[in-house]
Amino acid sequence: MQLSTKDLQQSKNWLTSAEKEALIQVISCSFNGVAAKQYYIKYFAKTDVLERKLRLYFADQQLVGYCLITFSQHDSDVLIRASAAFYPQYRQGGNTFTFSMKQAILYWLKNPRKNIFYADTMLSPAMYRVMAKKLAIIWPSANGNYQANYLFEQFNHRGFISPALKVPCLVAAGRASNYSEQEVANFKASNKAEINFYCQINPEFDKGTALFVIIPVTLKQFVLSALKVIKTTFR
Repeated sequence: MQLSTKDLQQSKNWLTSAEKEALIQVISCSFNGVAAKQYYIKYFAKTDVLERKLRLYFADQQLVGYCLITFSQHDSDVLIRASAAFYPQYRQGGNTFTFSMKQAILYWLKNPRKNIFYADTMLSPAMYRVMAKKLAIIWPSANGNYQANYLFEQFNHRGFISPALKVPCLVAAGRASNYSEQEVANFKASNKAEINFYCQINPEFDKGTALFVIIPVTLKQFVLSALKVIKTTFR
């Protein structure tokens, strides 16, 4: 289903009261074990980030999902974080990929000399697959032994090690995606390489453990990812 969108930037134009309440309802229905209003305050209202950008998704003028991008300073690095939620019938990884990557590219174009990383705590194997299929450099990854351990230690120091990968790439998210038992079983039985890899290194994603994913935002990333997409398209 084609959804309409509305883009917001916290420093310029932000949520109306009606949009805020609708957003809290989406959060409440999307995650288990979450106090939706507290979640909203933590991720949408605190002043601990440089900037927030938000895309709202609508079906027949009803708010059905969102993708939030935040920018924060970590010593000499800039960390771009993402958060997304949808009502179950509107979940599609492609909904948020384009917006997330566009914001990362625009920030890099304005700050090409900075060390910029995009990070996401992924509770969804499907979202990981969307990213891993389209991006050339993503950690952790099944495509190589190098997993940038020092970055996980820097950005995910409160996380813990995946026994299957021996990399500190897991984090207790304090929430779990509202998947049905059948959906969880389908993920764990999937023969899709990216989903299979995700489930091996994060088998308890349905219990509130998220995979912490790091993506370097560099010229090398853009070039290699474009080549990857072209190669996949014409394969």
